[in-house]
Amino acid sequence: MPYNKKMIIGIQPTGWTNDDFPEIGNDTPYQVILDQTRECGYEGGSTGHNYPTHLPSLKRAIQSRGLRIASTWFGTTFTTGIGFDDAFESFKVQIDFLKDVGSTDVVVAELAGAVNQIRAKAVLTDRPILNDAEWYLLTSSLNIAAKFAHDNGMQLSYHPHVGTGVMTIADTERLLGSTDPKYVGLCLDTAHLAFGGASQSDLEELTKKHVSRITHVHLKQVRNKVLQVSGKTSFYQAIQDGIFTVPGDPEGGLNLDPIMEALQGNGFDGWLVVEAEQNPLHANPLLCAQTARRYIHDKLGY
Repeated sequence: MPYNKKMIIGIQPTGWTNDDFPEIGNDTPYQVILDQTRECGYEGGSTGHNYPTHLPSLKRAIQSRGLRIASTWFGTTFTTGIGFDDAFESFKVQIDFLKDVGSTDVVVAELAGAVNQIRAKAVLTDRPILNDAEWYLLTSSLNIAAKFAHDNGMQLSYHPHVGTGVMTIADTERLLGSTDPKYVGLCLDTAHLAFGGASQSDLEELTKKHVSRITHVHLKQVRNKVLQVSGKTSFYQAIQDGIFTVPGDPEGGLNLDPIMEALQGNGFDGWLVVEAEQNPLHANPLLCAQTARRYIHDKLGY
């Protein structure tokens, strides 16, 4: 087995601040996030909403610390069937940006009708349910976008996300079964799938079954005591209540060891990115980053 391949270990800025709800941690300078990312031994992460938009400034901030951009998040609206050309042009702009900053991954999720950013909507029960026509629009458009990314040296990874039309294990299976495996990869987000109803065995089975399709990983935990009461809350409230936490936190209810073993056993050498969408007032970002890095080092040896 190809155990000699190494994963790229990153961390998202969402432990310090939040792009969906920018007031969470908004007083944290991006320089602090980058400095603590480096301090804890991570190789980089995605950009956050308070990072420089001036490309040379962003590149200087990243490169001066010896870090890399793992990916960026791109929200599609393919299921509307409206304005595909404009949506695709926006996707091309994102690809150009990622190439400019030296990234090779673009993580996408379909956000048409999504409720994850709406504070008055229940994230699980008010989310959109795609019909057959919408599924066709989504999967056929993803194939086009992913091939374009591939032809430009990039990998598209689809992210099942709570509050969206692709949230559950069944949704994820349908998306993977309806898209071209040569181009469309899976961003495995352990906690979003669990929040969306996946059991421990579901997560393990999905990972093992589709391990060759996994091209990007968001590694995070869920707090079961919060998960049990978050079925009717908004995503905003769930985050404030502490639904997510980092790998290695004893409050986490998932066993991530089998996930790590499956990825390592298949020679996964992409980005393994710690992500914990938390309010920094309730969970110290530096301590959380250190906890997660220790867990990963204990499991991988690096």
